[in-house]
Amino acid sequence: MEERKIVIDQLSINYKIFGDGKPVLVLHGWGVGSEAWVEAAVMLAQKDYRVIVPDMPGFGKSAVPDKPWTVDDYVGWTKEFADKLGLDSFVLMGHSFGGQVAAKFCTICPKRVDKLVLCAAAVVRKPRLGSRQILAKYLAKTKIIFQNIPFGIYPVLRKIVYRIAGTRDYSQLQGVMAQTFLNVVGESVIESAKRIKAPTLIVWGDKDRETPTEDAREINNAIAGSRLEIIFGAGHKLHRTHPKELAKIICQFLK
Repeated sequence: MEERKIVIDQLSINYKIFGDGKPVLVLHGWGVGSEAWVEAAVMLAQKDYRVIVPDMPGFGKSAVPDKPWTVDDYVGWTKEFADKLGLDSFVLMGHSFGGQVAAKFCTICPKRVDKLVLCAAAVVRKPRLGSRQILAKYLAKTKIIFQNIPFGIYPVLRKIVYRIAGTRDYSQLQGVMAQTFLNVVGESVIESAKRIKAPTLIVWGDKDRETPTEDAREINNAIAGSRLEIIFGAGHKLHRTHPKELAKIICQFLK
């Protein structure tokens, strides 16, 4: 593994490279960076792929943008990153938020993507009307619930409430990235997915609570000719809990 840095639009970008061979560009999920993909990337690299995993702006060791970004901003950044590395055509893989970006990238730069892999991808963004979702929506708009709580109690209670709401990512955010989070979760790219022409693999965990399997089936129906694979016993972070199974499925698809 090599770790490198480049500058794109005055932002310092950190990224990791594993192996040699056909390039596979991996876009990670929200709240993590390239480190989350090390184990799976090593397994793919052992099958003669050159796996490239950047820390997207605002994550990992990469710089934070000076203003809130949208999905389109991340799509544009992905194109510039690929250009910088001389990637004319490549396999594109995205997990969760990274899958949302990857799906839209395919419709804007279709000739760049040889094959697409969507892992628990947040392509579908729809209101879910349970109590968790109602609370999540409220917390995403305002944090005033915590204003009058004594300081010592605040950190513990905040974690508990956000955990119940399923919005732990948002609980740690401030400023630019807090608004970026709202921009991202407010956009569904399922209509863009319907225009994807690249051969597409959709991989999901049957225990995924953040992006339920009903989303996987909707994406599968939206992308003509796509293939859906379910990893039983896996949740949303299937690349961390089931890297061997995930790498095997991806390699079978790529070959």
